Amino acid sequence: MLHDIRSTTNLNSPRWASLTWRGSDYFGMSHPVEFIAAATLFALLIALNILNVLHEGFNSDEPQHLHVIWGWAHGFVQYRDLFDNHMPLFHIMLAPIFGLISERATILYWMRFILLPMYFVVAWCTYQIATQLFSRRAGIWAAITVGFYADYRFVALEFRTDNLWAPLWLLCIIVLIRGKISVHRALVAGLLLGLCFGVSMKSTIFLLSLLVSTSLVLALVGPEKLGTSWRYLGQCSAVFLAAMAIIPGAIMIFFALKGVWPDFRYCVFDHNFLANPDNTSHPLMRAAMFPVNLGAFAYVARWVIRAADDSELGFHRGFVLLICVSYFLLLKSFWPLPDPDDYPPFYPLAFVIFIGGLLALSEELARLKWSIGHIFRIIPLPTFVAIAECAYLFVAHPLWKNGTRGETNLLRDVLALTQPDDYVFDCKGETVFRRRCFRPVIEKLTMERIQRGIMAANIPQRCVETRTCVVATPMIERFPPTTLSFVKSTYLRVTDQLRVAGTSLQASTTTPHRFDFEVVIPASYKIISRDGSVSGTLDGTPYDGARFLAPGPHAFESRSALHSLILLWAQAVDRGFTPTKYD
Repeated sequence: MLHDIRSTTNLNSPRWASLTWRGSDYFGMSHPVEFIAAATLFALLIALNILNVLHEGFNSDEPQHLHVIWGWAHGFVQYRDLFDNHMPLFHIMLAPIFGLISERATILYWMRFILLPMYFVVAWCTYQIATQLFSRRAGIWAAITVGFYADYRFVALEFRTDNLWAPLWLLCIIVLIRGKISVHRALVAGLLLGLCFGVSMKSTIFLLSLLVSTSLVLALVGPEKLGTSWRYLGQCSAVFLAAMAIIPGAIMIFFALKGVWPDFRYCVFDHNFLANPDNTSHPLMRAAMFPVNLGAFAYVARWVIRAADDSELGFHRGFVLLICVSYFLLLKSFWPLPDPDDYPPFYPLAFVIFIGGLLALSEELARLKWSIGHIFRIIPLPTFVAIAECAYLFVAHPLWKNGTRGETNLLRDVLALTQPDDYVFDCKGETVFRRRCFRPVIEKLTMERIQRGIMAANIPQRCVETRTCVVATPMIERFPPTTLSFVKSTYLRVTDQLRVAGTSLQASTTTPHRFDFEVVIPASYKIISRDGSVSGTLDGTPYDGARFLAPGPHAFESRSALHSLILLWAQAVDRGFTPTKYD
């Protein structure tokens, strides 16, 4: 068919001398125009990736991971000294790189670029899987179309554990489908899946989807058609599981030897599982739908296997289809709180299958004698899909809008305002370079635990105990009600995203020059005014500048005619942070 399509085209230049002809020949494309379109789209994809790294707003998970990496680089131990509900491999690997970059407001840009090669590893894996199952042509278009898919690309360009986790998983699948089942292949695939577990315990879904899909596809094909036996398959499975356990087992032993096992267990296991956190649907209903949906796709896989040219190719196609489907169904049916960041491993496999079917449809349309058939002889359907995705990206996410400034400005202000030993209160570690006074990150599971009374929201108490004078407020809407009230009454806003310990002083109704006030956070304070210098007596002694004030009632007697007085953390005043322009 490819020969017939090309024979109808009239190109005068010799094929061997044309790069576009050689490219289209290598990738099995129908026409050089298709190769030019694919190359142009891929170049545009690279350019958009770089721009998105610099302009797409930071997700709250990115500084959270970076805060843990900062902790490792400064001698803290994850789980014991810093709360985190992820496995530690990602953070440990990147801690030396963080040490080389050092503390700077632009650190998140640096870390995004450092992780950017993993995006291209995923693209290469997508190409390899599609090539193995269908053709090089399918591989190119699968890599391009998944790259332009909005729900995938913005998560895939962020600095997060999932963007090391997903490529390791796809590499595991490549190993499993690149040849016949063998002990050596099982060993390598098991080690790769073990690395996945070292990055995230969500890899449990990988393992379950492998078990489900392998069992189903073997039942549909039969080991005898693959030139093997059930006994040999059992040996390979044992090797795979043993290899998979090495890395997570080593991590657990390490933390147990460090005396951190209780903290590790709570953060990684206990905290991540909460009975029915999704109140919108009943867990039994979701679980009951799993076998029904899986059975329907098993029937589709049976048809896909029978349509393949040989048993091994059919086995691999059915295997990838069922892995993709079972991962999605397991995530929807059993995972406590599925988030958009759980889907990066799913999208590349879904697009491999989608593009394989779309190219088959495109070839059928190319056989038509109408003018539409001529179009699809030159440009296949995936080209139009990629162009539509690209157009959507330009409309939905304009390149001229920079969403990264907020977090960068916050880090710049935190570095300017605080010292390395200062505590801060933030939701998830968005201040990155400072210790947090409240250990748990305030996200969905934590908020749900606080609402149910499972976890104490003792944030005000912790702020007092740790003498926390700075609160970051980019996600103030997540603060529990009592915490929100405490923050608003105890801290004054000095930037758009930061509050510091202090209060506006109110004159006594009976004695206009007397100001009675309460101190909540023990710290060194100054009394300032926008109208001029302040003089008087504080707690009966002459006020001559910064003074440490213990919690409790205090009084200031002013000797000047100033009426607008503010008590503020002295360090903020000394470093030029005042609330006067935010009144």
